[in-house]
This record gives sequence, structure tokens and C-alpha cells, in this order.
Amino acid sequence: MSLFNKIWKLQESAPAEFLNAHPNYSRTTKQLLWNRDIKKEEDIDNFFNSNYNKDVHSPHTLKDIDRAVSRISSALDKGESILIYGDYDADGVCGTALLREVFNELGAKKLSTYIPHREDEGYGLNTPSIKDFIKEGINLIVTVDCGSSNIEEIEFANSSGIDVVVIDHHQITRDDNPAFAHVNPHQEDDKYPFKDLCGTGVAFKVCTALLDFRRKKGAKAPMEGWEKWLLDLVALATVTDVMPLKGENRTLVKYGLYVLAQTRRPGLQALLEKARVNATYEDGDISTNLDGFTLGFILGPRINAAGRMEHANLALDLLNAKTKKEADVLAHILDTKNKERQKLVEDIINEIDHKQLESSNVIFAGTHDWPIGVAGIVAGRLTQAYNKPAFIYQKKGNKLIGSVRGPEHLNIVEILQGCEDFLDKFGGHRQAAGFTALVEHEDNLLRSLKTQVALAMGEMSKEEVSPRVVVDSEISAEEINWNLYDELEKFDPYGESNPKPVFLLRGVIIRKPSMVGDAKNHFKCLIETSSGRTLKAIGFRFPPEVAHTGDGSPADILFELDKNEWNGTRELDLKLVDVSAKYLL
Repeated sequence: MSLFNKIWKLQESAPAEFLNAHPNYSRTTKQLLWNRDIKKEEDIDNFFNSNYNKDVHSPHTLKDIDRAVSRISSALDKGESILIYGDYDADGVCGTALLREVFNELGAKKLSTYIPHREDEGYGLNTPSIKDFIKEGINLIVTVDCGSSNIEEIEFANSSGIDVVVIDHHQITRDDNPAFAHVNPHQEDDKYPFKDLCGTGVAFKVCTALLDFRRKKGAKAPMEGWEKWLLDLVALATVTDVMPLKGENRTLVKYGLYVLAQTRRPGLQALLEKARVNATYEDGDISTNLDGFTLGFILGPRINAAGRMEHANLALDLLNAKTKKEADVLAHILDTKNKERQKLVEDIINEIDHKQLESSNVIFAGTHDWPIGVAGIVAGRLTQAYNKPAFIYQKKGNKLIGSVRGPEHLNIVEILQGCEDFLDKFGGHRQAAGFTALVEHEDNLLRSLKTQVALAMGEMSKEEVSPRVVVDSEISAEEINWNLYDELEKFDPYGESNPKPVFLLRGVIIRKPSMVGDAKNHFKCLIETSSGRTLKAIGFRFPPEVAHTGDGSPADILFELDKNEWNGTRELDLKLVDVSAKYLL
């Protein structure tokens, strides 16, 4: 049986026609390319050999970008009061920092930034803040990572003489945005060839066009190529916002990692140091030890912790820090906030009624004390653990404000639509959404959710509702070597749409099993192959029952290939994903 009760879905083998068409690559590499839908010679070359000059598109096909550039440039020339309005997540914070840096380089005389408070103000532009901007004499608002859906708020700003330039990447719900310029690749008549940029990525495009415009007119602007120093922020935002690492994003992140390894930002230098990441960069072969994991699991959570636990301005101040002393203080605060966030998530999960987790078809829980900033993380962890939708909310006044995460087999938005009689508003995507409701509807909402989930699952087979793990390829023990590891390195940076490969190895023996770590929730063992070879293996956050796996148990395993380096030596390790052991007691 599978330790995590998951179906192992082995990817279909790439057809012989594809395998034969690319003789320069190994069987494993070709299978991984096929799994990622990278099949044409040109796409394969772009994937493995990202070229900034060739693979990064011109910004000028973005709808409204010329109007945006013209308005921003005019505001700079006239010394108008410009306000950058960003979102409170890592994408919004990075985009705000990027725009601020560029506008300052271009000589902005009156420049300010504003990021709303997650709990008190919520997402996007809000009218009370715009009223304050009117009093402050703001002439131009430039949004980043928000604004596409703020029709009424932008109309209010316009009526008060404030122009708004929207820079965003979210899906368009209405096509009547009244902004002076609306730059978003998801607009219906937008011609930009790549639609999956994050908000900071779109801001980078606007800035490259703005810099080009200023240089051509002879206005103040840094030298050509200076904008590449902004790619550390673009890479961080792209991965943290879980954007697909394909096409242009892969190129931006790959080059952004090179920039991050030699970043000029004291804030990012301090954050890497605090996380004990010693960044290296080699100019000769253009390589770095930093990767997608660094962005998504080391830097990103610390940047996001500011908005989740206190205010995103903490993270923005870090990115804007000018001295090492200032950066070290802020990096320490963010690191502390991230640890507080981790503990809070664990405390909330432990506080939830475990009878509900096991018996109900939905997880529905909330209190006045649970901040909405971590609700999505809690919901995601519970959905992953129990394979059922999780609705986690904060009670604030007479409202329930919640985040939802759902398993693959359910469409959360459709579930919420079936409960709209008890909801104030809701929205999101198939597996992630948000909602608000009145506290007085709490019990009715729970009953309705249970009914809708039961109806949705009524026609599904056991296989359809069972959790699954996608397996890239079955390999033999002999294939686990440094050549394979070096091949896999070429697929980095890993992330959305390019996950770290998972391999299946059959017929092994588990030796010396033990549980390690402070919480005794990491499974450590030796894997003995049929040829007698022994490999070290570890599985993180494994359930406690694996501790009873008998020494000598035959098993099949799923794993990611990793390396362990110390004192100038290195060895291959297996990072266990799942185990199917015959004698799992």
C-alpha cells in the first residue's frame, strides 16, 4: 500500500517517434521533456539555452503601454506627485520596489508608495485611501499587481482629477476599466505573445519601455542594460506568485537568479545571509548555486510574512534599504515574523477539531483569533493532508472572511456558486478561492457546502477522488548516478509547470528505518537495491505509522534525486516522496 494512500500516476512513455528524433539527449531527459509538453526542437533549445536577447519579448505589443509610458514620463518631466499603489503579497511588494527604483533613477521629484493593510483594507484600490490621496495632492496613481477590477475606485479617482495607470496580470472580469492606461496581457485584444507574466513582470515591461522612451528623447535615464539589475525582483516575484516557469518566465527567472547571486540590494543580501544561503556566481559559464527553491521557499515566505503577520511595508522597506545596518535589522524582523507565521499555522491546525477532519466531507473552521493572512496556508495544508476542501476563515465583526483550497477533483468556485444564498461575495480559481459571509449564516453555509460537495462527488469513481502523485519515469538503480543528476540540473529552475522530477524505483529493501527531527516526523533510512547498492534516503513530514516499517521490508519508492555536500565531498541522496512497503506495520 502507498504510505500516503495516493494513486501513483506514471506518465505515459514518450512515443518512439519523439525519442528517435532527438538522439543527442538521454532517454530520461527526453521523457521529462515530453512530460512537460516541450516537444519541438526550437522549444527544447529555448528551454535548455535561454537567451535574454532572443527569448525576452519586446514590451511594445502590450496594449496601452505607450499611453502608460507617455503619462508616466510626462509626470516625471513636470514634477507631478506620483503614487505607486501595490498589493501586499511578494509580487506586489517586489513590483512596488521595482517601480520606485526606476522612477527615482529617472528623477522623480514627488514620489510615494502605498500598500494596503491585508485585514483592514483588503485587496486592490479602496475609496477611503483615494480620498486621502486627493488631500495629499497626488496627480498620478500607478498600480502594480492590482487595479484591473477596481472600476468604481478608478472612476472616483478620475472624477477628482487623478489619473490612474494600471499595471496588472490578473484575469479580466470587465472590459470597461476607465484607467488612463491599462497594461495587462490578459485583456482580450492584447497582442503580447506571453500571457503568464506576474505583476512585477508586467511592471518590468513597462519600465523597459519607459527607459527606452526616455533615452531616445534625451531625458535623464541610466545607461542601456541597467534594467537587468531589476531581474532579481522579477525572478523572486515570478516564483513566489507561482507563475508557470515556461517560455519567457523561465528566461526571466534564470537570468534573475544570476542577478540575485550578485544583487546590489542590501536587503536581499541580508535576507540571504539570515537564511544562511551563501550565494555564488560564476561568470565564465554563467552559473549560480541559487535556484527556484531559494526563491520559493527561502526568500518568498519571508517577504510574504510581512503582509500576513503585520504590514507589507516591512518587506518593502527591506527591499528599499540602503545600508547593511538597516537591512540586517529588517531581515531579522522578517525572519522572526516568518517563524511566527509557521508556528501560528501549526497552532491553528492543531486547534481544529480532528473529528471533523476525519468524518466530514469538508473542513470548515474559523475563530475571531485566526488572522486571514494565514488562512490560505492552513487551508492548503489541510487539503493536502485530508484530500478534501478546506474553508478557513476569520470572524471579524459580523463577517466571516475566508480562504478556500480544494483537491484536484473539485471545482471550488462551482461549490461556492451553489452556496451563494449564504455568501456576500466569493471568487477565485478552481482549487483556490476566497469568500465573505455574515456570521449569522455560518451554520447554513456549512450545511450548504456539505450538500454541494456531496452532489459534486456523487458521480465520481474512487479513482477520480483519490489523491495522486504524478511520476515522471520509472528508472533502474543503475541509472541513479551523477550523469543523471547533471542532466536534471539543466531542468532547473524548477517551479510551476516544471516541477522537480519524481522517479519510481521498484524492488528495493528498506534498511535501518528511523524517525528523526525535533518532532520526529522525518523518515530516514537506507535503500538497498536489487544489485546490492545502498543509498541514503529521507522523507520529510512523513506520517508516524512509517516508524513501524520493519527493517528489511521490500518496497517500491517514489523519490526526487538530491545531493549532499560537506567538507568538499558530495554524495547522491534520495528525497522520498512516497513509499509502498509490503510490511508497513
